[in-house]
Amino acid sequence: MHSVLLAVALTVAAPASWEDVVARYAAVRDYTCLYVKEEQAIDHGAPQTIRLSFRKPFDVRMEWLDDHGAVDQVAVYRQGMNDGKLIARRRGLLGSMVGTLHLDPRDRRALQDSRHPITEVGLGRIVEGVMRALRDGTASIQGAADVAGGKQLDLTVAPGTALLDVTGVQRITIVVGTRLGLPVSVELFDRSGARLERHRFSDLRLNVGLSDAVFTL
Repeated sequence: MHSVLLAVALTVAAPASWEDVVARYAAVRDYTCLYVKEEQAIDHGAPQTIRLSFRKPFDVRMEWLDDHGAVDQVAVYRQGMNDGKLIARRRGLLGSMVGTLHLDPRDRRALQDSRHPITEVGLGRIVEGVMRALRDGTASIQGAADVAGGKQLDLTVAPGTALLDVTGVQRITIVVGTRLGLPVSVELFDRSGARLERHRFSDLRLNVGLSDAVFTL
């Protein structure tokens, strides 16, 4: 699954330079957003809506929202803290958050709602993962087009490459938002053209000064 005040301008009109996106993300200290993810491997791609808070180097808070916008479950992870465990709570029968769990990020219970552990959540995973793939030649940008709110990049992926930790992906489309120059939508497709995953980031607010309290349960 960041905010930016930058002296260097990102030229969204020339998005083939992914280095510009990397530079934008490098200036981000923390961010909040509304994160909607769809994974075909989880509940046949049913969308999950999550309030996401992220602080570098890697502190994460995820709040899953139900159809009424109420928090259904919460997970917090702090790199180098809590013995490497994530801390999670779910809403009980009476509507309050009950039962605190300390789980390894790759524990099956921690992966009930995602095939990706919490340690792979956020914009940084996308920005840095795509940059590595472009540099080592396992992915290439094949085209770019203007879309509402940004520039869409179309990437092809070399066979056998697990780009963004997704196996079987052959094509990726990424929308880089005009306002902040960061990814706002990522879709991954297999060889047949079927969508494997979609990740969307909206109401993105950067460098808001998130405190330790945000990442404490």
